[in-house]
Amino acid sequence: MQMHVAEINFTDFYSSAFPSRDESRAFVECVEAIPVTTSKAKIAMHQAARMIWLADRLEEVARGRPALQILFYLIAAETVAKTVAGFTKTGKVKFHVRLFFEQICSDRHRDRLRTAFLRDGPGPPLSVGECVDLLYKVRCQVAHEAVYFNFHLRIETDRFPMISPTPDDDIYVIPQITTLGLRQVILEGALLGAKALLPPDSPCIGLAPAI
Repeated sequence: MQMHVAEINFTDFYSSAFPSRDESRAFVECVEAIPVTTSKAKIAMHQAARMIWLADRLEEVARGRPALQILFYLIAAETVAKTVAGFTKTGKVKFHVRLFFEQICSDRHRDRLRTAFLRDGPGPPLSVGECVDLLYKVRCQVAHEAVYFNFHLRIETDRFPMISPTPDDDIYVIPQITTLGLRQVILEGALLGAKALLPPDSPCIGLAPAI
């Protein structure tokens, strides 16, 4: 029977970021026990999981079209960043997507992004800012133009990564990051966002994963 988006087991969903399922359960239950009037950590954690969960479902019906998943990953990133920043208006999507990757995610995540895309030609890999801007352009192509079939990420089983066009028609990259690799960055970044929203004296902070 197909699971419903309202039935996500958040302990299982976030367990890949923790050393054990018990530690994931302890953190999730601790965060969920805090009233949203005190902290919006639960909102950030739940909303990000829902967007990532939807992206996971796309793998079943649109395999090989990672741009569709990137759309939902960046919605998750935007949601977490706006919640952390206390932004309740509309707009400023790109600003908050960059905030997620450049400030909420960890240095280890940014190191991963620095090697995520090689240039098809001379020059260093894309910087973190360039990487985020590329993902954002892919997201916009899907959302605004329904172009979901051009951009690629590395496939784990491929011996040699393929060259991928970007939304800038004359620029090509060689992706070094897989869909699952990008998913893990978003998932762990969401937990860091939830942690940042916790009251400074919350016992949940000590239960958060070391990411």
